[in-house]
Amino acid sequence: MPKTFVDFEKRLNLLFLLVLFSLWQLSSTVAFAKDGQDSNIETCKKKEKADLPNFHQVHPYLYRGGEPSEVGLKKLSDRGIKTIIDLRAKGARTSKEKALAQTLGMDYINLPMSDKAPTQSQVETFLAAVKEGREKDRPVFLHCAHGSDRTGCLIGIYRVSEDGYTYKEAYKEMRRYYFGPQFKELSGAVKARAKN
Repeated sequence: MPKTFVDFEKRLNLLFLLVLFSLWQLSSTVAFAKDGQDSNIETCKKKEKADLPNFHQVHPYLYRGGEPSEVGLKKLSDRGIKTIIDLRAKGARTSKEKALAQTLGMDYINLPMSDKAPTQSQVETFLAAVKEGREKDRPVFLHCAHGSDRTGCLIGIYRVSEDGYTYKEAYKEMRRYYFGPQFKELSGAVKARAKN
């Protein structure tokens, strides 16, 4: 074989390796940039979740979630929420939340609920507040500590009472937002309401 052909073949192989290396470098850079973007987006989402944990819209007039931070309460006010219904037992945290909510121009209802079925009075108070929120354009935010069990129960009751959900549909939604299946009295209250 002539020497020039061997040189040409070596150069071609070298060029091929150079192109492969360049493509690999380019893909690494793009992947790194993409990972960085996702990381920033995830950081923002985590911060939002920290301020408003397990936050979801049920209707334009009804929202649900876990205990909001002070920043979370301000975000709720900015979203136009006018009433906070807090299912936690009275204490320093509920007093602080009430004061801040009122400073932000929101009504605050403390409706302490345990892991037992809600009383008829608790259900009626909740449903009346949501009805008023819907009719008077005063959106309601319902929460407990985590926004999953007690909150899930009352949202489930709302779904079967007002939205025409079956118990199965309501329970599926409750589970989607982390309702614990061990809370039989809470899910039982939704089931009983679905039969009425």
